[in-house]
Amino acid sequence: MFVANIIHDYEHPGYSNQFIVRTKHPIAIRYSDICVLENHHLASAFQVIFKKGNCNIMKDIPWGMYREVRKLITDIVLNTDMSKHFSLMTTLKTKLGNNFPTDAIEDRVLVLSVALRTCDLFKVVRDGRSVFFKWMDHMFDEYYKQGDMEKVLDLPISKFMDRENTNKEKAYLNYIQVVCKPLLTTFFILVQDEEGENTAIFKEGVDKNRKTLE
Repeated sequence: MFVANIIHDYEHPGYSNQFIVRTKHPIAIRYSDICVLENHHLASAFQVIFKKGNCNIMKDIPWGMYREVRKLITDIVLNTDMSKHFSLMTTLKTKLGNNFPTDAIEDRVLVLSVALRTCDLFKVVRDGRSVFFKWMDHMFDEYYKQGDMEKVLDLPISKFMDRENTNKEKAYLNYIQVVCKPLLTTFFILVQDEEGENTAIFKEGVDKNRKTLE
């Protein structure tokens, strides 16, 4: 069974990049197996920007600036691919304290990429009942959907995606400890807010939600 028969060709399928590539989904073919979902996000966003007149935020800027802005947005969004997370973290930690950031474009891309990742992951700090657990449930709805499909296609079931053998709370706690907390901690060092209000909110929220999961 080919997964493209199950989901529409160019809608966001709700599966991981690895699964989409492995099953030769049309959007994997379209984007040559490279940051598939992130390229899809970019293409969809720019279609809205360019096709809806009142959304075209770049309509009146000079061509050179347009090229620079479009490339900047593209680089930042492609860096949200989870496969790049740990290399971004390593690069950021290496650069911190060494006259960073400079005006170099690569430093700007790194800072903005980490800022975007921080905005995405800040949900783990939010109130448990209204936000935190809703995000967790939605995340595992997609995980289990993929695990079910992997069973149908007789593929190895991806980590944390087997609904029959995954402890959702322990898996999400691992996600917080391994991915979210190190990123948020490093980001607040970057913006020199280690003892500031944002750091206090982060520590209080993530510790509260972590204890609930435990």
